[in-house]
Amino acid sequence: MSQGKIINRFIDADKEPTKTLTPIEGYEKKDLVSVENAMAEIEPPIHNLKTMVWTAKRNSRNPLDGLTSDESASIHLYTLEWPEAHQSVYTLLNEKLRSEKRSELQSWYSYLKLFLTALYKLPSLKKTIWRGIHGNVMDLYQEDFIWWGISSCTETMKVMEKFVGRSGIRTLFMIECINGKAIKSHSFYKDENEILLMPGTYLRVIDKWSPANDLYIIHLQEETPPCQLVAPPFNQPSSENSFSFNKLTINKFNQLNDPDTCAQSYESKTTTLLSSPPTYKNQKLRQMIHENNDNSVLYLSNEQLTDNDMEIISYYLLRNNTVRCDYC
Repeated sequence: MSQGKIINRFIDADKEPTKTLTPIEGYEKKDLVSVENAMAEIEPPIHNLKTMVWTAKRNSRNPLDGLTSDESASIHLYTLEWPEAHQSVYTLLNEKLRSEKRSELQSWYSYLKLFLTALYKLPSLKKTIWRGIHGNVMDLYQEDFIWWGISSCTETMKVMEKFVGRSGIRTLFMIECINGKAIKSHSFYKDENEILLMPGTYLRVIDKWSPANDLYIIHLQEETPPCQLVAPPFNQPSSENSFSFNKLTINKFNQLNDPDTCAQSYESKTTTLLSSPPTYKNQKLRQMIHENNDNSVLYLSNEQLTDNDMEIISYYLLRNNTVRCDYC
C-alpha cells in the first residue's frame, strides 16, 4: 500500500475539535445487524461500497479473538483504503465523531454499534504507543483533552516516524494507554501493527520536550474520564435479575467463612447454574476467568457485564460458590 494513503489516519490529530463536545449516545440502542445492512443505512451513500464490503466480509471468514465474521469485517472495512478521489470509511466516520452536530452521526449508528462491539471484545492493552502530526502543536495541548475520533497509533516511535517523517517540524505523541485495541488480526494490512484508541479517549499531558531540532514530543497518559463520553455498545440490563455495575468482586465460598467479611457484603444474588457451557462467547472474559483460576477474588473493573456474560461467570466460576457484589 502507498505510504501517502495510510498516514492520513495516523497523523490526523489536527482534525480533532478544540472544545469539549456533547457525549455520543443513542447508537447503542440499535440491534446488531450484518455489516452489509449496517453500511446500507449510511447517508450519503459511499462510493463502491458493495464491493468493499464484499472484500471485507470475504477476508473475515475465519475471525480470531472470539469475534463474529461481521464484527471482524467491520474492523477490516475501517482499515480499507478507497481510491484517492474518494474518502475511506475511517475518514467519513471520524468526521462524524468529531462533529458538534451529533445528528450527523445517526446514519452511522448501526455500523458504529457493530464496530465498537468488535473493539470491546478485543483485549485492552496497557502499554506505551505512538501517534504523530506535522508541525509544532506543543502549545495546543495543555493539561487534559479528549480525542473524539478513533485514533490510529503504532507500537514504536520508529514505526511512527515512517508516517510523520524524520525531517521537518513534527510532533510525536507518546501515549500511555489503558484501553488500546490491537487490530492486526482484523486489518486489511496485516503488516501494520495498528493499535486503536476508542472514540472519546480522555488524555492528560504529563510532559513536553524537544529532543532535537524540529522534533517535539508530548507525553500523554490515558485516564478514565470524569463522566461517560461515549456510551458502551450495548444497552444496560434493566431487569431485576440483571447485574448493572462498574466493579464486581467474586469471592469463592471457602474465602467467605469470616463472619465479619460476610457482614460487610451486600446481599448475594442467586444465579441459576448452567448444566452445560453457554453458547454465547466472550473470549476476553473467559481468558480472565482462566487466568484467575488459582485466585480467590476476581476483579472485573469497568467490564460492563451483560446477562450473557453473567451466564459465562455462572458456569465457569460460580458453581458451588458464593457471590459477593460490591457496588461502586
